[in-house]
Amino acid sequence: MQKIEKIVTKTLHQSWGVVMLSVGIIVGAILGVVFRINYFASPLWVLFSILIFVFMYFKPKFLMVGLCLIAGMVLIFFRVATVLSTEIKDDEEIKSGTESLVLSTRDFLAERIEDSLPEREAKLGMSYLLGMKSGLDKKLSEDLKTVGLTHIVVASGAHLSILVEIARKIFGRLSRFSGLLFSILFILFFMCMVGWTPSILRAGIMAILTLVSWYVGRKIAPLRLILIVMAFTLMLNPMFLTSLGWLLSFASYAGIMLLGPSISKFFYGDKKPGFIASVILTTIAATLMTLPITLYYFGQVSIISLIANLIILPTLPYAMGLTFLTGIGLPVSFLAEKILSFHISTVEFFGSMEQFLIRIEPYNPWVFLIYVPILIPLVVGFLKRRCYNKNMSGHSKWATTKRQKAVVDAKRGALFTKIGNQIAIAARAGTDPNMNPSLAMVLEKARLANMPKANIERAIARVADKTAAALIEEVYEAYGPGGVGIVIEVATDNKNRTMPEVRHTLDKNGGRMADPGSVMFQFTRKGVIEISEKGDDAMMAALDAGASDVVEEDEYTVIYTDASDLMKVRQALVDAGMNVTSAELQYVPNSYVPVEGENAEKLENLLSAIDDLDDVTNVYTNAE
Repeated sequence: MQKIEKIVTKTLHQSWGVVMLSVGIIVGAILGVVFRINYFASPLWVLFSILIFVFMYFKPKFLMVGLCLIAGMVLIFFRVATVLSTEIKDDEEIKSGTESLVLSTRDFLAERIEDSLPEREAKLGMSYLLGMKSGLDKKLSEDLKTVGLTHIVVASGAHLSILVEIARKIFGRLSRFSGLLFSILFILFFMCMVGWTPSILRAGIMAILTLVSWYVGRKIAPLRLILIVMAFTLMLNPMFLTSLGWLLSFASYAGIMLLGPSISKFFYGDKKPGFIASVILTTIAATLMTLPITLYYFGQVSIISLIANLIILPTLPYAMGLTFLTGIGLPVSFLAEKILSFHISTVEFFGSMEQFLIRIEPYNPWVFLIYVPILIPLVVGFLKRRCYNKNMSGHSKWATTKRQKAVVDAKRGALFTKIGNQIAIAARAGTDPNMNPSLAMVLEKARLANMPKANIERAIARVADKTAAALIEEVYEAYGPGGVGIVIEVATDNKNRTMPEVRHTLDKNGGRMADPGSVMFQFTRKGVIEISEKGDDAMMAALDAGASDVVEEDEYTVIYTDASDLMKVRQALVDAGMNVTSAELQYVPNSYVPVEGENAEKLENLLSAIDDLDDVTNVYTNAE
């Protein structure tokens, strides 16, 4: 029991807790809404719970994961019960105290659009904004279905992110905060004006989370973002699960953000495709991910739908934006009418080609097997990246690279120079390591690096040498490629030399200096100890010694402690017979920013260039 308690309190990772809570909500919604499983009475639910608890008993490390999963399912089951008891319809909007305000603003928007545009163009423009095809005339609705373009209406929220990105760039010219504030206000205003349909609600929440992450210099992995927003919207209304707009919106977003990069990498490697190629690839990705859903609901697909999508989709955000601006009174109705008329003509032209239709029986669940050949390569690729870029509790790919790089540094003396500067700074608080824990830690680092005794003595002697230039410790904050945070520790006798060197290196390699505090809050100062032993014995020895977290790497075990407990835990490990290979204070990331492809290569070069600077003692990053 004590072992389980320690694992529960020491190894829970916040982000995974949120992800598993979201997964629990999604699974519970499927069981509750689709299969009508009763939380209190269903034997299937009872069996599922027992299986989770049995798994957690044999795999106690996953106890918190299982509890978060169950908690999410319990939450959504109660929400489903409430919704079903009030008989909320599938296409009903979320009710709130502001419903009348939303409806009145939507009516105002619709009236202005209908007064400014011809009837068919106005109906199509409003359908784009509202994500509803009920307002379209029957012929245009059938043509959209024939061409395979229904998703551009019911999943129009997928393109709100493009409008938001345009707004962010415009307002971001004033300041970073202005870009965040005015973009979020634009999203909320847009949602109120067009109504809280499932597609727009999904897109709005997702866009706000992405903006906040951008503002703090971080990035939410697309898969986690999808799961979190799916769970949030289902908690608002579980019946979204049966909404075509909600399903197509998430499917198209998943295609663009998950499948799209894989297709791009297959054809272009780490190179970035051009604009036209990018549009084609993202269109293919979105079409593939929405194909099973459209087949299930409509029982038909056009083999020329890809061509129609390539023609329509690049101009769809402009059609939405111009229609919206027309509704709020700006004089752009001429442009809106031209684009919408072009869309109608294109849809009617391709809609007349019924010979290219492939028909099957609608509502056939077997069509979802199409996802198998689509998702298997994604899962395999994800697992390969996780094996290659193993990153847990503060040990990123850069940490491994630094270990390998340190061997080369030691051969040319650069590592000894850096450690010597750290010894000289630490020795200012006292030259007796028994009375100066900071000096003791640096001396331990020097010993593990096989630094000659004469070098150590010279570094300590600099404290008493009045002619030697005084060393100053500085910490710089920066952003690297892909928006990753970087913390740079330096020991210098001339700040006027070191700061420009660091800034120049950042600018030259795709990074930039950051304002003090804008990056540091993403890191926590912790003690990091490495031991050569692995397995349960090593883990329990570390936990017994007072470690806050323990992670097994390929060839060693990494132990994390509070900054004040580093030397105490290190000594306890030595007393327990463990082979300590490293013990030092580090800035450990609180969470990570995924970096792939060209950005990963640029970041590697940037970090190496910074680490090569003579005055730099340590470099930390939250890159995954």
